[in-house]
Amino acid sequence: MEKTKWHDRLFGKKLIKCDSVNTNSNSNNFELISTSEALQNVNITGVYFSFANINLQSDEFINKLKDLHERLKSVSCNDEKKFEVIQVVMWSHNDNYGDIESSHRESLMGLPWFAMPFSEIDLKTRLSRRYRIKSGVPTLVLLGRDGSTVSVSAQEKLLEDPYGINFPWRPRPVDQVLKDVVLQPGGTFYSEHKNFTKEDIRFEDLPEGIKGFYFSANWCPPCRAFTPQLAEIYTLIRKKEPNFEIIFVSSDRSAESYRAYVETMPWISVPFQQTAVRAELAQLYGIRGIPTLLLLDSNGHIITMDARTEVAEDPSAQYFPWKPRPVNILTERYLTKLYDFPAIVLFVDGEDTEVQFAESVLSPAAENYYKMNNINFNSVQEDFFLSLEEDPCVQFLIGVDSESSDILRDIVGLDDVFPLLVAIDLPKKKVAVMEYGIEINNESVENFVKNMLRNELPFVDIIEDKMEAGIEKALNAV
Repeated sequence: MEKTKWHDRLFGKKLIKCDSVNTNSNSNNFELISTSEALQNVNITGVYFSFANINLQSDEFINKLKDLHERLKSVSCNDEKKFEVIQVVMWSHNDNYGDIESSHRESLMGLPWFAMPFSEIDLKTRLSRRYRIKSGVPTLVLLGRDGSTVSVSAQEKLLEDPYGINFPWRPRPVDQVLKDVVLQPGGTFYSEHKNFTKEDIRFEDLPEGIKGFYFSANWCPPCRAFTPQLAEIYTLIRKKEPNFEIIFVSSDRSAESYRAYVETMPWISVPFQQTAVRAELAQLYGIRGIPTLLLLDSNGHIITMDARTEVAEDPSAQYFPWKPRPVNILTERYLTKLYDFPAIVLFVDGEDTEVQFAESVLSPAAENYYKMNNINFNSVQEDFFLSLEEDPCVQFLIGVDSESSDILRDIVGLDDVFPLLVAIDLPKKKVAVMEYGIEINNESVENFVKNMLRNELPFVDIIEDKMEAGIEKALNAV
């Protein structure tokens, strides 16, 4: 079977041509064009997330984007600058919708590029999660010819460089951003690093190992609450991984606030006066809010952008550095991923022995599935599910006795029994349960997964009302 092309998987197979309406209809609907045709010979795709009900806030930006689009289309430029835009129109705040479809149409009329159709609501939601789009904040993401991310915060670069002289604004790697920057030790740094004697601490002098970048600020209550937790697990991790280090990147509003905050920290920080460096690091990693803790491997590749959640879910750092795993516990984070990806879920009670049993019977099937799809869990990076050629990718989850499990049971209408093996496909609104009486073991799980992939399970439709109520409950929980 032919694999889905990356752009069809992200945007769907058809796009709106914004500067045309369908002349064969009286409805003033836009003409549609295949995504493959729209992006033919395009090397840089700009994904512009806009918000129809706050359009005035983005007028300056959209005018600059139109100018850049026209400039790159009208001049003879190298392959790097063959540029096209796909607009993703969303809404900020449900109570301001008004006539949703009408405002969607009006926000796109006459623009010189393409857009995702109004009906592709699920795909738009998935895209916004993929690129961590903050509601109400217009954002430009740049993608390369193969769909790889070039920049997650290109809107800031466009405002700085409206003529696109340095387009597509490929970010500098972190070691270049921090080159020659003298990092500042926190107030308790030397008590944590008793053998460290160097006075001028530079990024290039740090020992090879996992690096954490902690974006935070003293004025932010969730940051102040999280910092002591992070300091505790930092000390714990360094007992096992002495080369682990954290670099604090401040969003404080004054030098005094910064100094008071750093005084509580056992790690190093980018000095407050290095304003441009702090801003470039935030752009490099597309930081949308604080506190954010991300981890890099020894090659500078992102392991996880959500290490803050990992700290909360794994306070003993058992799974550090929190690389993706074949089988995961169903938590709020994985619950939200279920709206994008199907899953095999084994519900058990919360006893350690039951969790171990669940992992032992799920792991062989999960490992076989990922091996079949050429996925190496020793090398995969953050959100690898979203970049796989296999569409859709299957998750393997253990549902323990928790709120997340209760929410999922409510969504799909499952009995409160243990153990229970199910295949759940929320994007297609269907669920299948392993037949009662069959022993759950390695062989039966493997057969269940194979039958799911062959579409031979007895799937039933999820009741729409229950699913909507469950989604609302999940969002409130997250």
